[in-house]
Amino acid sequence: MRETPYPIDFTVPVDDESRSRGLAALGVVLFLKTVLLIPHLFTLLAYFIAVQFIVWIGFWYVLITGTKPPWIDTFSTIYLRWTARVYAWFTSTTDTYPTFGTDDLHPAQITITPATEPQSRLLAFAGVILVRTLLALPHLFILAWLTLGTLAAAWFGYVMILINGVLPLGLHIYFVGFERWSARTWAYIAGITDEYPPFRFSA
Repeated sequence: MRETPYPIDFTVPVDDESRSRGLAALGVVLFLKTVLLIPHLFTLLAYFIAVQFIVWIGFWYVLITGTKPPWIDTFSTIYLRWTARVYAWFTSTTDTYPTFGTDDLHPAQITITPATEPQSRLLAFAGVILVRTLLALPHLFILAWLTLGTLAAAWFGYVMILINGVLPLGLHIYFVGFERWSARTWAYIAGITDEYPPFRFSA
């Protein structure tokens, strides 16, 4: 039986998987590669705080009118796509350094099918009273444990790149699948979609 496509997807095209040994060396040594991401991490932290408030306003719009202004989801998806690019570079899924804000040309891309209107007022109410996240707890619990495995896999990937100059295809597939699952969960919590995320890595 074919799985129904979910409205949120994350992709990074498979290439020859050749990666920079220099960046891999920084990753092997205590994840020093992260230092190069500091400008993104600080900016994203501030953006994340703003996103929480914007998303909450969006829930009020849906609760009252059944829909919300497009700029609310635009604000949220910028954050979602930005973090996905940072993640892809950190895990060596791509060596293309992440851009700030929006970038439709970066290899790491999140595609979003707009939510059908009207959106669920019940889920919007759950967002207003700050309990919508609780509905996603099973996903958050699994993803928290998978994050530990992903960090270990990223370090192993750095070692393999250092030795062979390429990221193993299996790791590429795993990293993309993990971020796909994570992005879907966050999109559901943020009200970008009302469709509950599936428990899977695949598209």
